[in-house]
Amino acid sequence: MKKYIGVILVLLLMILTGCSKEEQLFIQMSEHAEMQLLPESRIRMTQEQLLEAYIQSMSLEEKVGQLFYVTIGNLESPELERGNQYTELSERGKSTLHQYYPGGVILMGGNIQTDSQVSVLTTALQENSEIPLFIGVDEEGGTVSRLGNAGGISMGNVGTMREIGDTGDPVQAYETGEFLADGLVSFGFNMDFAPVADVLTNSNNYEIGPRSFGTDASLTAAMVSAEVQGLQANGVSAVAKHFPGHGGVIGNSHNNLQYVETSIEELRQVEFLPFQAAIQSDTDAILISHLVLTAIEPERPSTLSQSVVTGLLRDELGYEGVVITDSFQMGSITENYNQSEAAVLAVQAGCDMVLMPMEYSACYQGVLEAVRNGTISEEQIDEACFRILAAKIKRGILTLE
Repeated sequence: MKKYIGVILVLLLMILTGCSKEEQLFIQMSEHAEMQLLPESRIRMTQEQLLEAYIQSMSLEEKVGQLFYVTIGNLESPELERGNQYTELSERGKSTLHQYYPGGVILMGGNIQTDSQVSVLTTALQENSEIPLFIGVDEEGGTVSRLGNAGGISMGNVGTMREIGDTGDPVQAYETGEFLADGLVSFGFNMDFAPVADVLTNSNNYEIGPRSFGTDASLTAAMVSAEVQGLQANGVSAVAKHFPGHGGVIGNSHNNLQYVETSIEELRQVEFLPFQAAIQSDTDAILISHLVLTAIEPERPSTLSQSVVTGLLRDELGYEGVVITDSFQMGSITENYNQSEAAVLAVQAGCDMVLMPMEYSACYQGVLEAVRNGTISEEQIDEACFRILAAKIKRGILTLE
């Protein structure tokens, strides 16, 4: 039997590595069953195999850590958010990075002062993270422009998306994405929480308003697709937001839950079109809003609804990229849920990353314990990590060899 063990091992290697006949390992059998192997450089694993092996090498704590997209305030005070005006990374922040392994860090207006200060901060974040980070920012243009509206930053504000939508020219949306990406990369960012993919179906909607490309779903879809391509062709991951569509409500989900009475048929004909366009343009991420779809899941916000995240976005629209929740510091969550409970529900629903937890440590420990007690399977955590890290590889953030 021993004389065949070497052959079996080699055949398994051939199957796993997908070698061609010309590259297959040469087997020279003697009466002692000796083998000669080609040089190691001739054996190549695919990126998918490398990533799967990388995830298998990660601890559970590291894998759960990747599911959180945090603020500098979370790093400085993981127990409770006490403000987010930090402009540099302290020793406490560095320690938190090493302890919790977050997948991403988002900079807010209070973290941004000058060109050099932002560059130093993003560099420090990457240098102190064992796994390369998404470093993101809300740089839409217009009123939501963390860099463009900062007095000490040289990067200009591209203006509102409604102004671009009114041109009817998707090329201008592509050029907007290109301009934003060039500026963001120069500061060390690799993800933009844009474009807004909401169709403005309610003229009284003040939360979205001119952040949307407009009132026409087809035009908005074309603009969203173009901006996604402009961002990603120039090295920055796009985040299409706010699924399933925030353009029809009047209230503000920052304050408390907002309810959408739109039927599923209407959503498919209007609100979903820009997100489908983003998916077709291979957007790296989609952000889920806290809106309650009464026709689908009347008891929970979309971020915590498996029917919305998995049923609609994953299964119906076929999205395979990274799904990020809207901020967990918004009233929709803080006024209705325990932070740890909400984080577990979001992961169970199919979200890959929890954005801006109010109580970072509690959310992290809650998900970790849910995996340990079987409430969430480790297989689901692995799948989320695969999507997150695959996007990082695609944008050159993470390199595996």
